[in-house]
Amino acid sequence: MTHKDLTRCFLSFNRWVGATAFGNGNINDTYRVDIIRAGVPYSYLLQRLNHHVFREPDKVMQNISSVCTHLGSQEFPYTVVAPLGTPDGQLLQRDEKGDYWRMFPFIENSFAPEGLADAGIAYDAARAYGAFARAMRHFPADKLEETIPGFHDTDRRWAGFLEILAKDPVGRAAGTRRETEAMLAAKPVFDRISALKKSGDLPLRVTHNDTKAGNVLFDTGTRKALAVIDLDTVMPGTILSDFGDMVRTFAPDCQEDDPANVALRRDVLEALKEGFLQETEEFLNASEKENLMLGAAWITGEQALRFLTDWLAGDVYYKIKHPEHNLVRTRNQLALLEAIKIEMTGA
Repeated sequence: MTHKDLTRCFLSFNRWVGATAFGNGNINDTYRVDIIRAGVPYSYLLQRLNHHVFREPDKVMQNISSVCTHLGSQEFPYTVVAPLGTPDGQLLQRDEKGDYWRMFPFIENSFAPEGLADAGIAYDAARAYGAFARAMRHFPADKLEETIPGFHDTDRRWAGFLEILAKDPVGRAAGTRRETEAMLAAKPVFDRISALKKSGDLPLRVTHNDTKAGNVLFDTGTRKALAVIDLDTVMPGTILSDFGDMVRTFAPDCQEDDPANVALRRDVLEALKEGFLQETEEFLNASEKENLMLGAAWITGEQALRFLTDWLAGDVYYKIKHPEHNLVRTRNQLALLEAIKIEMTGA
């Protein structure tokens, strides 16, 4: 099926203008489609959902539909970007290759931040993510599906790391002893999170699970946040992971695959704390508020663990741009973890 054929599954139109690749997503393929209906131009986003990552696409769309309905039922201060359905109410269209497609409204005059976000962008994005958490605080998290099972089950990821380290399938373990030792030294962070989860101190909440700058749309004129997008990973979880991923992706002074020494930008970190807590402080419990930075250490360490595991396995999961890409990523995240731990101790 062509992009035009797929669009007709969701929309009726008089004239097809075209489809162009859109955005820089690493998982799904997204296209802006332009049509004319009754003489008026319209734009939408047509997206192929990667069913190799999201193995049960219907559950992904069920979650998104439930969340968007809940957000739309209240005075949520941001645009709710809900998926469009086919005439018979389906949210997915499968093509002859077995790929799954879906459609969303296109938000005009908006942009998703790229590169290193400044403190102003960080503050507004953190407020948007915090408002999302606040709006979902009464939604029964256990009613949502796990779209990626075990996504933040660090105990399970740790077991997988040890297994790959022992097997050493491509002979890389000897050359990464320094990184492995640093990873082993991070284990207490993971153990602390695991204990907090098991104790019940961290309540189960609806969490976004991909709280990077690019998943908030901003108005091109005002540069204020418009919408929280990319709800594919919305699942039951702990609020610490959402704050942690914000710190991991917003606060460093370089990208995660930069071999340079990484440092925290304190103005951005403070902006994240201020914006997020402005929306969440009233309903977070004491343990959540006390351990927000532990969440940053946890998620950064977990990402280092994932990169190192993939490096030892032979680069079987992440896309790489050069032979040592995953090793550079590992070193970057381990250095960022150390910077976060220093920040936590006030040294």
